Amino acid sequence: MSNKPAAFVLAAGLGTRLAPLTNILPKPLVPVFHKPLLTFALDSLIEAGVGSLALNTHYLPEAFTSVFGTDPHYRDRPLSLFHEPLLLDTGGGIRNARPALGESTFFLYNGDILADLPLAELLSAHTSSGALATLLLRPAEGGGVANVNFDKTSGRVLDLRGELGKNPVAWTVYSGIAVFEPGIFDWIPDEGPYSIIDALLQAMRAGETIGGLLVRDSVWIDLGTPSAYLEAHRLLADPGNRLGYLSDSEWPLRIHPEAVVESGVRIEGMVSVGPGAVVRSGAVLKDSVIWPGSVIGSEAHLDGCIVSGRNFVDGEHTGGVL
Repeated sequence: MSNKPAAFVLAAGLGTRLAPLTNILPKPLVPVFHKPLLTFALDSLIEAGVGSLALNTHYLPEAFTSVFGTDPHYRDRPLSLFHEPLLLDTGGGIRNARPALGESTFFLYNGDILADLPLAELLSAHTSSGALATLLLRPAEGGGVANVNFDKTSGRVLDLRGELGKNPVAWTVYSGIAVFEPGIFDWIPDEGPYSIIDALLQAMRAGETIGGLLVRDSVWIDLGTPSAYLEAHRLLADPGNRLGYLSDSEWPLRIHPEAVVESGVRIEGMVSVGPGAVVRSGAVLKDSVIWPGSVIGSEAHLDGCIVSGRNFVDGEHTGGVL
């Protein structure tokens, strides 16, 4: 095993539930207090000590270039981008990125989530187990689809989606983060879309060990809908939910230094105003997120809104994407 594991971030999803925001940006790039969602995954992986970083793209690939550059880098690290003209699903995406993953142990991280989970502990549990893969799991009561049958005593995943017919010990939720050995490629077809869950099921049927690590009381947010996107901002505005892997002590910064918020603007609750946005004197912003380049008029009263920057916004609005 390489001294430093590689990492592959799934960033090719369409994010249709988050529309119309995802009509403008791919879901992994939507800003959370001015920081692209995907970069939280990258920060967490860097903190865990990974080596090479890679991700896949599909929808609006030019948006990734605008964030990471034509020679993609993040925090002075090279970033390999693998474009998928045809969506390859999770397993196919991993196969497509194999040139960056090589023969190393590697992390798989769903770029659609915002989390603060113990990746170093996951890697340690994996390397000591001899398992083909180790899944980071959450308790069922924390929300999400509980379809991973996990035996905490042995640390083994017994079933996925109930397809192996094993007696349930505890149904848990897959967090979207896992560690794999390169042997997983033996269970992924050479071409076409394929699910990593199907690859794991095939391996389990053949007797391969799949491990798990169950974690509680950690930040895990699925920004699947506009309301969940707003709720993520509310949660992260609470200092008690500070993300441990972020070195920027000023984050979350509510008002970006490149935003123009005129005197006489009233701000209530959780409000984020992005770079290049202009908020005119007299406006009232409450529990709202203002995207870069938005212009808010002097008679605007916004409560629980997301302003995407597509249109000039004025008048009273409660909820929704403007």
